[in-house]
Amino acid sequence: MKVAIIGLHQSGKTTVFKSLVGAVASPKNSHGQGIHVGNVKVPDNRLDRLVEIFNPPKIVHADIDFMDMAGARPDEKGTGLTPQVIIEMRSADAIVAVVRAFNNPSVPHPLDTIDPLRDMKNIEAELNVTDMIQIENRLQRMARERSDTMEKEALLKAKECLDAEKPLRLLDMNETEIRILTGFHFLSRKPLLLLLNISEQDIGKPPGKELTDFAERNDCSLMPYCAEVELEISELQPDEQAGFLVEMGLHDSGKDRFVRKVYEMLRLISFFTAGETEVHAWSVAKGIRAINAAGKVHSDMERGFIRAEIINFEDFVKIGSMQAARESGHLRLEGKDYEVCDGDMVVFRFNV
Repeated sequence: MKVAIIGLHQSGKTTVFKSLVGAVASPKNSHGQGIHVGNVKVPDNRLDRLVEIFNPPKIVHADIDFMDMAGARPDEKGTGLTPQVIIEMRSADAIVAVVRAFNNPSVPHPLDTIDPLRDMKNIEAELNVTDMIQIENRLQRMARERSDTMEKEALLKAKECLDAEKPLRLLDMNETEIRILTGFHFLSRKPLLLLLNISEQDIGKPPGKELTDFAERNDCSLMPYCAEVELEISELQPDEQAGFLVEMGLHDSGKDRFVRKVYEMLRLISFFTAGETEVHAWSVAKGIRAINAAGKVHSDMERGFIRAEIINFEDFVKIGSMQAARESGHLRLEGKDYEVCDGDMVVFRFNV
């Protein structure tokens, strides 16, 4: 899964990115636009507990790739998203928009004043306008080509939504319309997290009502995040990080909460395979069937699927081992259509 991090120049976007990935980021150049990509492990206490139990030489976390896009410089036409950045954003599965809420006179806001609600509205409007241009261009081509009526109807429905200044996340669609529109990779259809980059003194304070109302109306997530403090924490040793969090009165880092929030926003869950050689957290979409989950582990498991042995993580920890779970009858046998749940521990039985 890929997530694009966007934001206005001087919003703290790159500080957010660095707080997530540290120095482990690979530069990617897109048509002259500097883009950095970093892989981030999804924190999961359940995986940590399984590692304690099995002590395997190999540990595999669920992970997310974050892309730090070139900073947008707004002008009278919009927020300043370049065509090259838009192309990269279309390849992402979700978008994180960093919105500046901290005040630092030495780092001036490109619009001169700190106004998170204004910036949120501008970002949402830019995504909507970008999609509108794409739709209008496609409709013009279809008029010349006399193309598919079903596609035209779906695009006109999407255009009507955007004309009402609503993102496509709010558009109610049937299965055919979803199939048609998915191929366009519209930006305002992607899950959106508005990351409110706050000052240290605002840690622990909830966002204002205007901001939360805006997020709710537009079906996007909102989260405060102090990028400067999170970057400091990320540069400490693990034992020092724990002490720092206690000193700040925090149970866990903003980074961990942020990554989990993005994982949830992507509608992903984790199931586990565990043994003496490897403990592995597998990322799959909510609602996946057991046979398709088996294919995530290995194509042979999907092709020769027989059944899945299932136990929830919480039950496994109480029982202590797969063998004990099997002997006590706590290990359930499920068929190919079983809907895998978050936290399931799975043993796939197959024959090829």
